[in-house]
Amino acid sequence: MEIQWALVLFTVVSGAGAWLFAFSMLGSLLKKDAAPSKMETITAFVLVAVGGCMSVMHLSHVDRILEALNHPTSGIFIEAAMIGVLCVILAVYFVLLARNSSEKARTAVGVLGLLVGMVFTYACGSSYLMEARPAWQTVTLPLAYFGTAASAGAGLNLLLKAVQKRDEQAVSFAGLMAVVGGALGAVLAAAFCIAAGPYVAAADNGAVAWVIALFAALAAVVVCGAVALKQPKNALAMGAIALVAGVVAAIALRAAMWLIGTPFMDFFLMALE
Repeated sequence: MEIQWALVLFTVVSGAGAWLFAFSMLGSLLKKDAAPSKMETITAFVLVAVGGCMSVMHLSHVDRILEALNHPTSGIFIEAAMIGVLCVILAVYFVLLARNSSEKARTAVGVLGLLVGMVFTYACGSSYLMEARPAWQTVTLPLAYFGTAASAGAGLNLLLKAVQKRDEQAVSFAGLMAVVGGALGAVLAAAFCIAAGPYVAAADNGAVAWVIALFAALAAVVVCGAVALKQPKNALAMGAIALVAGVVAAIALRAAMWLIGTPFMDFFLMALE
């Protein structure tokens, strides 16, 4: 099956933005870092918004997205609604931050953004659950989307912490989150690869190469996070590598998913779309 690159980039870019804010907010809640900064909030907002725009680029007639949005139960509608809600939350959080509003108000909005962002990355994968694609018909697929988006967001979070020259505690915690994000991505991606194992093994279109790249990249995220955790002074380089590796891993999972998306076969071994 042909890879739909616009849809791949949509979930990778927007997912990284959602998890960037989530990890940054988590550091604040656990008293390991200050609240998400303006830079982090703006970056998350831009990535989520740009990713949302990418989602319609796979349509031959972009204007037809309006027709899809007329069906509230469709995956497209749910994803678009969550993108809109998340962007509004991030915008409100930025305004509260700029106005130096009460910490309780910022925390409440921030926690909401954290939760919506995490659920959004799962929902992006759940929209592909369909009986017509047996390799995709497993709950491990949206979980793998969730985990690999977390790995990309964790790498970006680590990089931005280093760029902003946060204190050692904050940078070390960001390194720990990169380890967690990379490990989470590896475990959940492995679960999907095991569930879809027969389809991966039978594929002769490069799916196996993407799977190898997936786990190699996730291992790199974990290693970079571990180095930054122990040696915060190296966080800038480790964050840059972790971000690239996290994005590669997220892309690799989605590319492999598309390549094994074989429809049911009829009695004459012909694909039934």
